[in-house]
Order: sequence, then C-alpha cells, then structure tokens
Amino acid sequence: MKQKKLILMMAILVTFVFAQCKSSPQRSQLKDGQSYTTEGWLDDDTFQVRALGAPNPNAKGFVRRRTQAKEAALLAAQKRVVELLVGAKLSAASGSDSGESTGIAISKELDGVIKGGSIVKTTYDSEDNCEITYRVHAKGLKKMAQAKASKQDFR
Repeated sequence: MKQKKLILMMAILVTFVFAQCKSSPQRSQLKDGQSYTTEGWLDDDTFQVRALGAPNPNAKGFVRRRTQAKEAALLAAQKRVVELLVGAKLSAASGSDSGESTGIAISKELDGVIKGGSIVKTTYDSEDNCEITYRVHAKGLKKMAQAKASKQDFR
C-alpha cells in the first residue's frame, strides 16, 4: 500500500514538474494574467512587444499607482522594441557611431517610429502592476530595422 502511494506521489510530482517547465509564450506575466498573442512581427510593417511596469511602492491612491505603472511599462516597451528590432546584440554592442553607442544611434534613427507606437492592450493585476502590449507600425519597418542592424559595428 505504501509503495503504491509513493509511486502515485512520484507520478504527480513528475507531471507537475514537466507542466511547470513547459514554456508558454502567449501567457501574460501578471499574476492575474490572461492569455493573448504577445510579441514579434505581425507583418513586415508592424512589430509588437509587451512590457511590465510597477508603481512606486510609496505611491498612494489607485489612479496614481496605475498611472505610474503604465508609464513605466511604456518606457520598458519602447526600450524593448529597439532591442528586439535590431537583435539581442544591441544590449551588449560595443561599436560606436560618431562616438555614440550603437544602441543610442539606432534609437535616434528609429525614434519617431518607436515613440509613435500605440498601446493596444493594458492589463493590471491586484497590486496595480501593469502589463501593456505595444505596437509600432511603419511602411517597410522590417527592412528598415534589418538595414540599421546590419550597418552598425557590433564588434
């Protein structure tokens, strides 16, 4: 009897561990999150990311906490767009363009596109943390991003 219980417990534990290891790219990162399409190229002209933001722990009031969290998420999303558009190399790029870091040079060139994006989904959890889905759109955006990434010096 004890052996059957032990085997049953091991089977449950193994099942639980495998279920937790399974990646779920469409799951929201918030505690109360719901599933939806997250990030990447929607077409050659549209790119989408998601980002999290948290309010200042000392902030008082429902509106202030949510406003701070949304602003933090927006800044994180704009930074993430640059990182993902030109690749992961950007965050560790040591090249320079007229004395500026590669990331700053690319950000300036794509600044209008990045800041002209729009928040297409906003979700809050019970602690007023915010998760947004941020979308940028420009004619030929994919080609533009590839051109910017390939011409930079990523030593």
